[in-house]
Order: sequence, then C-alpha cells, then structure tokens
Amino acid sequence: MDNAVNAFTKGVHNLIDPENIPKDSAMDSSNFITKDGKIILVGGRKLIGAEGTVGKITGLWKGYKVNGDIVLYRKAGTAIQYWNGTTWIDIITGLGENDEYSFDNYSSLAGAFTFVNGLAGFWKIVNSHPTTPKQMYNSGKNFHGKILIDRGRTILWDRNDTNKKDPTGLYGSWIDRQNSTVYNTITGEAVGSSGSTVYSGMLAAITPQTTCFGVSITATVSAGTETFTDDYLGHLTSNFGGTGTIDYATMNYSVTFSSVTTGAVTATYQIENTNNKGITDFTFSATRLAGEGFQFPQDAGGDAILNVLIGQDGAYYSLKKQSAYRLSLDADDTNATNEVYRRDIGIPYWRCAVSTNKGIMFINTANPTKPEMTILTKNPIGDVIEPVVLFPHFKFGNYIFDDASMSNYDQWTMVFCKSQNAENNDTILMCNMLVGTVDIINYTGRMSIQDNGNLYIGDSLTKTIHQIFNGYDDLGLAIENYWTSKEEILHTDRLKKIRRLKFSGAIGADQYVEVYLNYDNAGFELVGTIRGSGDYVDYTNPQSIGSNFIGESQIGGDDLASAYKFYMEMKIKTPKFRNRVIKFIAKGIGYFDLNSLTDWDILLFENRIPKAYRSKQNVSIDGLSTNQ
Repeated sequence: MDNAVNAFTKGVHNLIDPENIPKDSAMDSSNFITKDGKIILVGGRKLIGAEGTVGKITGLWKGYKVNGDIVLYRKAGTAIQYWNGTTWIDIITGLGENDEYSFDNYSSLAGAFTFVNGLAGFWKIVNSHPTTPKQMYNSGKNFHGKILIDRGRTILWDRNDTNKKDPTGLYGSWIDRQNSTVYNTITGEAVGSSGSTVYSGMLAAITPQTTCFGVSITATVSAGTETFTDDYLGHLTSNFGGTGTIDYATMNYSVTFSSVTTGAVTATYQIENTNNKGITDFTFSATRLAGEGFQFPQDAGGDAILNVLIGQDGAYYSLKKQSAYRLSLDADDTNATNEVYRRDIGIPYWRCAVSTNKGIMFINTANPTKPEMTILTKNPIGDVIEPVVLFPHFKFGNYIFDDASMSNYDQWTMVFCKSQNAENNDTILMCNMLVGTVDIINYTGRMSIQDNGNLYIGDSLTKTIHQIFNGYDDLGLAIENYWTSKEEILHTDRLKKIRRLKFSGAIGADQYVEVYLNYDNAGFELVGTIRGSGDYVDYTNPQSIGSNFIGESQIGGDDLASAYKFYMEMKIKTPKFRNRVIKFIAKGIGYFDLNSLTDWDILLFENRIPKAYRSKQNVSIDGLSTNQ
C-alpha cells in the first residue's frame, strides 16, 4: 500500500489538530511558499544601499515619472530620502525620529508627483526632480495628517496640527479641475537678450509653492526660429538640435542654442499651485459648493480613524479600532452619506489594511482574543459590501499586530507582524486569496513596495531597505527554513511501518536538504538527505531559474542559475507507529522545490495504540493506580 501527495496546494493549517488537516498541507513551516502545486524554498535578501543603524523604517513608497520610471522613497530616522540607484539621498530633513509619514501619487496635466504628509509638513515632490520637494503646508489651506489621493482629490485623516488635533474627522480637498482654476500661463517672459548661445537662470513666476510645466524657450538664430520644448522629464530639446534642462520645482533652466541668438530670448510656460483650489487646498465656502473641500465628523465610539481605503463600491471606508464608517459622495459632489458601517470590526494599527481587486483586506482585532483576516467585498448575489472571514484554517492569534502592515505582492497579500514575545516585526504572512493558502516567512520588516517583480522591504530592526525573494542566500548566509507535514496516519489507525520514501522536485547543484521523521511524537530523527549532486538528479535537462522564485516575472536583473529535476527513493527503517510527521530542512545555498511525496510499501500490523501510550491493564476507576 502506498500514500502519495502528488501536489502541494494547501499551505499552512495550524488551527485544528494536525492529524485532521489536508495531507498536502503543513502544520508549520518557515520560508517555504506554496505555489503551482509545489512547496518552494523562498529566495533570500540583499541590501539596497548600505546597512542602516539600529531603528526602523517609518515610510516607504514608489513614485512614477511621466515615462513610467520608478522613484523609490523612504523615511529613515529624521529624513525622507530617495534612491538614486546607488545610494539614499536626503531630500527632507529635521523630522521626528520615529514619526510615521504617509505618501501617495498624483498625475495630472502638470506632471507626475508624490505627495508626503506628516507631523512636520505636507510636501509635493516632482518625481522627475526628487531632490527639490515643495513644502505645501499652509495652516489656512491644509493640515498635517495621513493622506489618500483619489479621483483628483486628497482625503485626509488623523489631523494633527499645532493648533488643532482631530482624530475622528475625515477631510477632503478641492477636486483638481486641471484648468485655469489651478493653472496660470506665463507668455513671452524675457529670459535673455541676443548675442549668446547659452542661457540659464530662474523663471520669474517661482513662489514657495508653485511648480512649472509645459516649458518652451524661443529665440532667433542664424537658421531661423529655434524653440526648446519640454518632455516633462526635465529635458528641453530644440527643433535645431539644441539641448537644455528645466527643474520644475525650482524653475531653474539652462539651454544651449545651436548658434548665437540674434533676438530676444523668451519663455512660455504654465505654473501650478495646488494650494489654490487644488489637491492641497481643503477650504470650502460657508455654503459648500461642488468640488470644494469638506470635513465630516466620524465620532461614534470616540476612537480615532486609523486608515481610509476605497471599497469596491467607490465609497471611502474609515477603519477604526472598534468600528468602521462609510462615506459615499454622489457623482455631482453635492451630497454625501456619512454613516457608521459596522461596530464589530476594527484594526489594531493604521497600516494593517490594504485595498485589493477583491475588496479591502484587514486584520480584524475587534475581538482581540481571536484576530481574523477579513475582507470587505461585494455580496455575490447583490451589490452590498459585506465583511467575510478569510483563511479560517490559519491561527492568526499566534501573532501580534500592534505594528503590523499589509501590502500586495503579485498574487499575495503580505502581513508584516510579530511572533509571540517578539519586540519587533519578525514574520511575514503570505496570504493567497486566490487559492486560499497562508505561508509563513521569517524575515523582519515593517512595510513593502513592489516594482514590477522587485519587492523592497523597509526593515523593522534597522534603518535598512532589503530586496527580498532575491537570489539564493540571506545576506550571504544560507536561508533558515523548515517545512513540517501533518501528522499522517496513512489511511488507518493500525500500527504500520514504511520501507521507503519517494520524492520528486527540483534542486540546485549546491543545495542539500535533510529529511527528518517523527513517529508518534517521539522526536525528529534524521533519516536521509536529498543532494543536488546525487545521481538521481537529471543534469541533462536544466531548468533556468531566475532570481524570482514566487512572482510571475524574474527579479534581480539577469542573475540566472539552473535547477535540475530529481526523483529519488530513500530506504528507511521505522518502528511500528500510528502516525508520522516528515520535516524538510534545506541546509545549503541554492534552489529547492518539492512537488510530490510518497510513503511506499506500507506494512500494516495490529490495531493497537502506540507502545509509548499504552497503559498497564486494569486501570483503576480514578485513573491513579493499576493492577499488575
């Protein structure tokens, strides 16, 4: 008789007795991912920049240039920084060491921007020029708080100004009309007289809170009229091949004409001040008009708004510790419904929720003794948004979520949290709603950002950014890991023995994996090793493995390696047992996955309980004594 697992599809099941979980699930694991019918050893970590000092990352974001290029930002210690491809550059300094900052992106006719808000200010960053952020904070126009930008409007909560704190108020800015309401055109500004080829300086319409766009600089040269035009990436290119640059935040320009100019040099451009009826202007009239800012109280329960996310119905859901609000604005922006949505849901920390294409996912800790992964999603037979519990087989109560965050990566939702008794986040729960699996990754982290296939993690122990699931080593060391099966009784309660185990999968040439067995909770013992150098490995058909092990695309550049299929049989000698647990621990540096496991040639014996559990005969009624 055999017992085969031909695909691994269930992830970790740790809520019910490990004898009763699916046979292809794990009762526990560390640093293995369930994907495509396999259990796969995850990739490692590498530094992005230098190792930081002791502390934590308190903000991580990606902005976009108009051509789609990514700009990475982080809040580390007292500074907000950007990654220039080699090192982290300070762009905003003097911030509180542990203060949290929120980020969001906005693109308009004026360009592509990242906005940052926190206790020390409200900044607008032109992503083509990240080193010159604009401070937009104005006590008469906007607030300090946390932000979400949606449909041309900024939503703000957790207001924390010097003159007013409003933890239960929800605020909205003007809707950006992207017209002359917020844009002003400057035409024919003199920027130089004739007689030179090089001109540089600052456009005259600069103010502390304006940025420019749509820049053109014109003059007459020997070949005719030469005009430089703006590509929204900071480059000025002329019709005669001249070159130049423009910084949209400082409005500093420099151009080199194709020949000496013979007439006045003029500039035409547009400027934007988002504090003037734009997405950083939260003012509204005494009788509010459509498109203006707003403020709605969400005071029920008295607990603060922790996060605001967009539901599948387009409404704004404010998640608090013990309740949630729903704000719905009509299409004309003249009427709103502001109501308590639920009183039986809540989140423990502001980052502990995320919007997905299926709805808003969050860790519900309204009942702190039984945290549950929950999603606000449309009822399949109607349009009502309802809370639904996900992954009921996983014990989220094993973890602490007081500094947790959630983010999306490929087909997973990641939860950064603490194991019991940990002081900092040391666990990432990889939750795949599509197939219903949860896997446990033991890496430190507070938050993540995905750039195509690249996954960047802000660390919870140091002011460091790591790229994870990359390469085969963890900062130069072997990746710590294990995968532990269910307590398998092999179809029957009878005592039994196994003669052989069979495995198939793929392995790197330098990897080796130890195999352990535990019979009836007697303790694990090493029974054999799967080696990438074994003669059961098929070297004739290598598989090209990129740096990315779990996403849909390769990450980490062109660093390719090979893995090889293996199919092996391991002869073992077992005692008579009722159940067995198998454990795999990869010890080397290299790829490993397992796609099948077979207990082969099972021998059945008497229908008795295991010897270690047998009591002597004639046990007394009170269970305290026996008769020999």
